[in-house]
Amino acid sequence: MTPRTPPPGGERLQKALTLMAAAGLVTAVLVPLRQSWRPPAERRDGFPLSYYPMFSARRRRTGTVVHLLGVDAGGESRVLHHRHAGTGGMNQVRRQMNRRVARGGAAELAAEAARSVATSSRPTERGVVEVQVVSSTHRYDDFFAGDPGPLRRTVHATATVPRPTLPAGGRR
Repeated sequence: MTPRTPPPGGERLQKALTLMAAAGLVTAVLVPLRQSWRPPAERRDGFPLSYYPMFSARRRRTGTVVHLLGVDAGGESRVLHHRHAGTGGMNQVRRQMNRRVARGGAAELAAEAARSVATSSRPTERGVVEVQVVSSTHRYDDFFAGDPGPLRRTVHATATVPRPTLPAGGRR
């Protein structure tokens, strides 16, 4: 079998199409940079072209997040998994929690999470006796350097984890 020979001028056409596609991609990446020279009030970010403000915008030094804490009988606390607060991914559940707390539903959220913790099979959650819905404010530099302690923590609601009580003698 002999290899097919391209039609006359076919290689040049292929090269020209490749160069045009490359030039188009480079242009699509570079065009959003023109936004950086505009005054901040006039900058527009939109799909499909973006000047990537998530990388270029100034960030605050601190951030606050609503989350669940589990407290054991000795008073030690640990961050609970987001699945106790709702279904979906972490960011989706975090937004749900923010809305519920803002609308005054922290107590109901704490009670639901406490019932969820009661049925958990995770060894780290077996000793949890109380669930707290809290807002913790962290300094980013400290947190990402390994210091998990918050600058501030506000407890919005607490709920006791419902555990079955054993009858006298310790057996069922």
